[in-house]
Amino acid sequence: MDEERVREIVRAMVFSNGKQDMAIEEIAKIQPGLGRLMPEIGHRTWKLFYAAEALNWPNALYQWKETRKLFEIGILTRPKHAAAMEEYLRVSWAPLGAAIEDESWGSFRRAFRAAVGAANAWHVKTHKPYIRWKLPDHPPPDLDLKPR
Repeated sequence: MDEERVREIVRAMVFSNGKQDMAIEEIAKIQPGLGRLMPEIGHRTWKLFYAAEALNWPNALYQWKETRKLFEIGILTRPKHAAAMEEYLRVSWAPLGAAIEDESWGSFRRAFRAAVGAANAWHVKTHKPYIRWKLPDHPPPDLDLKPR
């Protein structure tokens, strides 16, 4: 079977979400772009910082991993930015994970500052200098971040 015939078959398929049938093109259109993912990344990063500040290392690790997963979704759904996000995860995000595993607040704080600076530098490189993330000056109100 040739590739065009396979594409025809896939285009003709529908998948149920429990409420309606959707074609593969419709499913592809609703995948989150960076405009939806980055606010989630920002919220998780906010929680990550204050969990680490409270020395709640299990929660900090959880927030770090969940944020990484959001970046990985972005890599999958927005291949145009994949190389930049992969580099960011390797160079700027990984040191945060290492500091969390070491339970080192000082190392974490330095790595966090560097990661935020690198993220904002990427915004400039990708022609969005008007996006500049900053850490809110208070812990998120929706979580009690004290260690258990």
